[in-house]
Amino acid sequence: MRLVRATRRAALVAAAVTAAAGAAIGFSPLGDSPAAAGTPPSPSPSASASGDPIVTPLAAALVPGPIGIDRRHPSNVVSVRIDFRPGDTTGWHSHPGPVLVQVVSGAVTLRHAAHGRCLSQVVRAGHGFFEVPGAVHVAENPRPAPAVLYATFVLPPKAGPEVSAPIPAPCR
Repeated sequence: MRLVRATRRAALVAAAVTAAAGAAIGFSPLGDSPAAAGTPPSPSPSASASGDPIVTPLAAALVPGPIGIDRRHPSNVVSVRIDFRPGDTTGWHSHPGPVLVQVVSGAVTLRHAAHGRCLSQVVRAGHGFFEVPGAVHVAENPRPAPAVLYATFVLPPKAGPEVSAPIPAPCR
């Protein structure tokens, strides 16, 4: 099922998070975190002294590198939750800026063309991936169980989160 563009865009805008400038937030080290074992961290807040913000971990994932984010101009940073029901697909698309994705539960299959071949990769809970701006790809859930992802988009001002694209020749 392809999500309706207007709904997806509205969800991204509604989920945008604006951080207060200059706020100092302390995070507890992940070290031997549950993410290392392939499970997201528990949603219990970290302890704080009076007047300090409380930080509640939402997800952690192992994301293979390299990761490069080079934005010299203002960016819209938008974080969203994406729920994939069995059979859901994003359709072939790209992004105008980098995207960091964490798979919180279930698994998704990513496909993209490279070196004249169609490559496929299953990404399971506790792992993630980095989407390079302009790279044409699709994410699908062909499994009988749902999957939940968190995605953080770093977008140029006034840019939408995705650009529809035709299926690359090796993947037809």
